Amino acid sequence: MLRSLWLEGRSRAVRPRLDLDIAADAVVVGAGIVGLTTALLLEREGLDVVVLEMRHVAAGATGYTTAKLSSLHGLAYTQLAKNVGRQGARTYGEANEAGIARVFELAEELGIDCDLRRKPNHTYAEDTADVEKVREEAALARELGLPASYVEDTDLPFAVAGAVRFDDQAEFHPVKYVDGLAAALRGPVHEDTRVTGVGSGRVNTAAGPRVRAEHVVVATHLSFLDRGLYFARCHPERSYVVAGRVKDPPGGMYLSTESPAHSIRAHGDWLLVGGESHKTGQADAAERYERLSAWARERFGLEPELRWATQDQMPLDGVPYVGRHDPLSPQLWVATGFKKWGLAMGTAAAELLAARIAGRDHRWSALFDPNRVRARASAPAFVKENANVAFHFLADRVSKRGAPRCTHLGCLLDWNAAEETWDCPCHGSRFAATGEVIEGPAVRPLA
Repeated sequence: MLRSLWLEGRSRAVRPRLDLDIAADAVVVGAGIVGLTTALLLEREGLDVVVLEMRHVAAGATGYTTAKLSSLHGLAYTQLAKNVGRQGARTYGEANEAGIARVFELAEELGIDCDLRRKPNHTYAEDTADVEKVREEAALARELGLPASYVEDTDLPFAVAGAVRFDDQAEFHPVKYVDGLAAALRGPVHEDTRVTGVGSGRVNTAAGPRVRAEHVVVATHLSFLDRGLYFARCHPERSYVVAGRVKDPPGGMYLSTESPAHSIRAHGDWLLVGGESHKTGQADAAERYERLSAWARERFGLEPELRWATQDQMPLDGVPYVGRHDPLSPQLWVATGFKKWGLAMGTAAAELLAARIAGRDHRWSALFDPNRVRARASAPAFVKENANVAFHFLADRVSKRGAPRCTHLGCLLDWNAAEETWDCPCHGSRFAATGEVIEGPAVRPLA
């Protein structure tokens, strides 16, 4: 059975669906860490805010993460320096460090007990061929002002060839944290309320009621609005986690350089091992769980008691899209493309969005501008990912006879037997076995 550690034993507040037309200064669509932090910061700017959530608070990536708060994202800075320059890489790191600090600030201010603690994070290499890349990443990150060092000793139960270490990173219980944010809001959070469209100052929902608002923030992991073409400027990946109790789990947090990578962190006596990523709808989830379980058993003697998966949006140039949704929609805002690191970065994105909506510019705006043009960094990835979509759109019509079509753009869906969902191999929409939308960009259920 698929169960997230963060949702085990949770007592959820009752938040009714939207059942009548209302008005607000701003509507936030999505009740994960990005949406709820944005709503809270907008209220502090003096706005009346309504949050609309398709399922329930933390039903998306926030409830199914490994819950690391870190500015160390694999070997990201070396690639970022090539894609967006050293100053862009510096800004990226600064935003993530600010996101970590903001989580500590809000948790203390609001009295949220969410197991928040400082810990080092590492990107480690077992293969000596990767050591020079690790050294380069550590040196560059240190030059960019980040708490980086190169180390060869870790508290892992196996040898590594070398690792980047970032000090003063953090871990927490993400669902306890966002439940605390939701409880702190003055305005309502309406769950079980699926938004189907935005236009002319109105947010439309599947059940009929509308919200009139000057500003709308789309914080749904991937925008469900086709304008802006975010479905073509990101690609979706599924990643897996197995968790079990072990004696003396590692004290630090870890991610390997291998591909597919392995993620490691402890929560009390629970050990969480993640990895086995692949493009959504393009692999056997049951096989990935088995491979991950075998690796965790071999390295840590872990017998999985829980397992779960999450989905992430990977942007073309390695930088999330945060700001105005598209050039023709000045009051519509978006945050997406967090490439598996949406906790600290998602918190920073909320700060950026709140400042922009309040009419202030922000020093991070240019880097994360959703309407940026970085042809050199983005064009090869754009061609590659959309060729993959075209292949599945056409080839699956031969190999998947009888499969339902995605209600977004008509790609044939893949049956995920491990999670009992229909998954779209083109743009990552996911549907329950009974047809309900689980993840966008689709907004309409299966027939």
